[in-house]
Amino acid sequence: MSSPLVSVLLPVYNGERYLQAAIQSILNQSFTDFELIVINDGSSDGTATIVDSIQDARVKVLHQANVGLPITLNRAIRLARGTYLARQDSDDLSLPTRLIKQVHFLEQHPQCGLLGTWADILLEDAPTNRALCHPTSNGQIQIQLLFSNCFVHSSVMIRKSILAVSGLYPEEPEKFPPEDYDLWLRIAKHASVANLGEALLLYREMPTSISRTKLAIMQKRAEGMSLEALQTLLPNETPTAPTERLIKAMTNSISPFSYSDYQFGLRLLQSIYHIKLQQFPDDGVDLAACVLSNQGRLKDAFLKAWVRRFAPLLPFDLVALLKRFR
Repeated sequence: MSSPLVSVLLPVYNGERYLQAAIQSILNQSFTDFELIVINDGSSDGTATIVDSIQDARVKVLHQANVGLPITLNRAIRLARGTYLARQDSDDLSLPTRLIKQVHFLEQHPQCGLLGTWADILLEDAPTNRALCHPTSNGQIQIQLLFSNCFVHSSVMIRKSILAVSGLYPEEPEKFPPEDYDLWLRIAKHASVANLGEALLLYREMPTSISRTKLAIMQKRAEGMSLEALQTLLPNETPTAPTERLIKAMTNSISPFSYSDYQFGLRLLQSIYHIKLQQFPDDGVDLAACVLSNQGRLKDAFLKAWVRRFAPLLPFDLVALLKRFR
């Protein structure tokens, strides 16, 4: 039996509410050369019954004791036969042209190892006017990814061969969540990356999701991953304390950010630009544009920190005054 071009990885833990719709969104794809690997990670609800009822030869179902998302994903990767690996969460919906558009892009861009898409946001079952619209080009993402996650996990398609170089999802408990960010940083060290600038996924926000219940710890761990990536890239230019303040400034976190921090950030952005330009010489325009944009972000962070520091000492509302003239 020939191998499919795409393996869709769908781990699920107690996901009975939206699981059927998530699976159907893959089975309804206009692109049909795929296998769907569904792993029930020790669910205690009706998940097992739902997945066992699927009547489609492209679907492979496995049941296991609960081991968590990263280990489950790595098991799915080892079982996958496809050239490309697509992620699908058990509560999200892939639009019908998602897979074919991602396959087409990766076939046309063999240097790309990781490809995401934009996503429209659902609040449980209700549409919203919000969307996740991350940078699209490799030049933009290569710099921005060093400070924050630029991919919607459930939207990505990965070239399986790149994982032989980057490694798989981290299985250390202290890296889950955000296990995906750790992997994206490692993939981007070895290949170009991109997002399709089109919402091909419906991303469902749930009050009980990990991104809601563990937001603070996710942010702290992501900052640690960002620090590690920067210190690996520029070991002689990234002292821990100012680099940590820079990461917070780049992600709009409230923290002290002095003029010397601002100058440090400008220098570091230039160093990152030159390293990435050597690695991706064809992406110079986007790299330069991303640096310019982030220079403005650092300036705003410094001005906001200055206002927070001195506003309480003034006899008038400086914040309100600045908003009037903005």
